[in-house]
Amino acid sequence: MTSESSAGRLRRAASSVVLTRRGLGFLVAGVVSFVAAPILSLPALLYVTGLLIGLVLFSAVFVFVGHSRVRIERSFSPQVVPPGQMARANVRITNLSVLPCLEAKWSDVLPHGISGDASGTLPALGGSHGTDSRVSFSYALQGLRRGRHPIGPLGVNVLDPFGLVFRRHTFGSPEMLTVLPRCIGLRPIAPRGTSEDGATRPAPQHVGLGEDDVIARNYLPGDAMKRLHWKATAHRGELMVRQEEQQLTPRAAVILDCEPNSQGTAKDRQGEWEFSSVFEWCVVATASISAHLVRAGYVVVLQSNGTEIDRFIADGQDTLEDAMVDLAVIEPEPQDNDRRVAPERAVFMVLGRLSVERAQHWAALMSTSRAVLALVASNTPAEARGILEDARWRVVTYTPKDDIGDLWTEFDGARAHAAG
Repeated sequence: MTSESSAGRLRRAASSVVLTRRGLGFLVAGVVSFVAAPILSLPALLYVTGLLIGLVLFSAVFVFVGHSRVRIERSFSPQVVPPGQMARANVRITNLSVLPCLEAKWSDVLPHGISGDASGTLPALGGSHGTDSRVSFSYALQGLRRGRHPIGPLGVNVLDPFGLVFRRHTFGSPEMLTVLPRCIGLRPIAPRGTSEDGATRPAPQHVGLGEDDVIARNYLPGDAMKRLHWKATAHRGELMVRQEEQQLTPRAAVILDCEPNSQGTAKDRQGEWEFSSVFEWCVVATASISAHLVRAGYVVVLQSNGTEIDRFIADGQDTLEDAMVDLAVIEPEPQDNDRRVAPERAVFMVLGRLSVERAQHWAALMSTSRAVLALVASNTPAEARGILEDARWRVVTYTPKDDIGDLWTEFDGARAHAAG
């Protein structure tokens, strides 16, 4: 088994040796001189044949042996990059062989979704015992599409001193560069709804009131009698009224539905998920809403329908960058994990094209939430949207070409205050 694998490696290495145009010319000239020697009765041409073919063989052996032991170290600065921004790939090459390495051409393999000029000239390296056995270089990269992208391996084309033969080397293993999803700035809104008399209520600075937020203060003229705090009044001996203090740490949930049918995707023959413009739009919307809420001072519970994302973004817990990295690599999730989803009183749902059954599923799961604001694909059947609206959801439809910033403002005025 070992001999077979060694033989396979040897064959692959031999196939990587390629003649240049000059080397091919030397080889053709050697064959011609060999044929012409007896015809022209010039034995000296045989010496020419031997010289030409010998040079080609010597060059092939030289590039076959050279650069055989090289260590590649690659890192990125930064390791995680927003889309459209630049990162630098830092590469260090160390010659581990006693023999020196000649000047060579290098190129790094870049996947789709990453752009950059990943090629150049590698200077000559000394042997492993020399001080010039190591060289470092860097080049710029730009992330174009979210995901964890493999950069590498490093390809090196080694040319012999006569320019007759070169060998294609491949060194090192790919290193991952993470590109975050796009994050669009959203304007502040007041998703509090209207009062019973039709007047618009101002949005609270923080959503979520509980029993611990109730305090008592002295009665002032004009205070409603129904707001009297009888326990505090009896204790203090003077009229006291109830006053709710806003929470210092408001909470909201952002939930992304990654179910493949809803997101309009399926696996191809290679087992990879097909591209879905709806799903990519939903990821951008989820990232934008989450970042907006965190910057507004909310504790954000970010979840997907399955198990890939479950973040509690708060001080001492997960960070917004942790959540963005999760969204960078999120894929469709066929299985639901309803027991993990714990609805908050204020929930932002990012959904695809819902079937009636899927709409019923989410409406039942979020039945304990006071305010649910949902982005739903525009091709969702009217019956499915009706189920969500009957559950008192605030529904806004979208297409993948819509701007999330414009749609976000349609939530302004929705009934999104939490239960007291």
